[in-house]
Amino acid sequence: MINFASPIFFLLIPFLVILVIYIRIRDNNRRQSLLNFPQYILVRDINKSKKIKLYMITRLITYTILLLFVIALARPQIGNKTENVLNQGTDIIMALDVSTSMEALDFEPVNRLEAAKKVAIDFVNSRQFDRIGIVLFSGLAFTQVPLTNDKQTAIRLLSFATTGMTSVDGTAIGSAIVTACNRLKDSEADGKIIILITDGANNIGEVDPITAAEIAKSLNIKIYTIGAGAPDGAYYRVMDPVEGMKMVKVVEQELDEKTLKRIADITDGQYFRANNTKMLQDVIKQIDKIEKTDVNSIKFDSYHEIYDIFVWIILFLMLLNIFFNNILFRKLI
Repeated sequence: MINFASPIFFLLIPFLVILVIYIRIRDNNRRQSLLNFPQYILVRDINKSKKIKLYMITRLITYTILLLFVIALARPQIGNKTENVLNQGTDIIMALDVSTSMEALDFEPVNRLEAAKKVAIDFVNSRQFDRIGIVLFSGLAFTQVPLTNDKQTAIRLLSFATTGMTSVDGTAIGSAIVTACNRLKDSEADGKIIILITDGANNIGEVDPITAAEIAKSLNIKIYTIGAGAPDGAYYRVMDPVEGMKMVKVVEQELDEKTLKRIADITDGQYFRANNTKMLQDVIKQIDKIEKTDVNSIKFDSYHEIYDIFVWIILFLMLLNIFFNNILFRKLI
């Protein structure tokens, strides 16, 4: 698709047409005045030499140069793609528990953490028009991925998450929420969300989870909390000094559903319980559906300039004209 950035220069074309007509009339009048004698009819029918016929090309080249010059002034452009200019959608922080309890084997294919990472990656892929950030926490909370539109980088760094990434074990839910809030506080997005996945209760950290939830509410941040783990407990791999590695079932004791529900209620979010991988996948899909971003897009054609092509053609034709007039047709002029 061709577009012209300065089409106003096409107004010069009528003047070029007038100029060509004027030159033709002037040449005809001049020819009549120079050949005004009785024997002209005898001369008129004499065949012109090839050079004289070719000489007329120089006039045509001159007219072509003038026309191309006008086209170049109009700045021709070629459209190469259509893009979407998107409104700011939703900024989302995934807060993921990486404490050692997430090694429980009640979630397929490996453990709770690997299952949580998989559904988190699927969620990131589904949020095409939103910015995503990742906060990891155990006894400490830190930002693994700041808010970004670069989904592939977010997914790659999320895949590196493992238990024991901090020097302090435990479950600092309040610290995780505050860390996520720090990433969202300056956001100008239409929606700000924290999705927090944990299998424990807040047992460490300087910030109480309820206080952290109040901070999130003051910043218009909504929190979805997900409690992960089977109610009847789960198996863990344990190293026995005598028997070596063995499987030991631990009855669930830590998951604080009451606090997770309270966090969600304070921020107008929701609490979900996921007992296995399938339930966790369903929960993430439900959140994705609830917080679906409405996108206002403007389609436009992106162009790149091609006037330089016409400039090069003009230069070539000018050199060709110089060759014709000064070398090939020199004796005719």
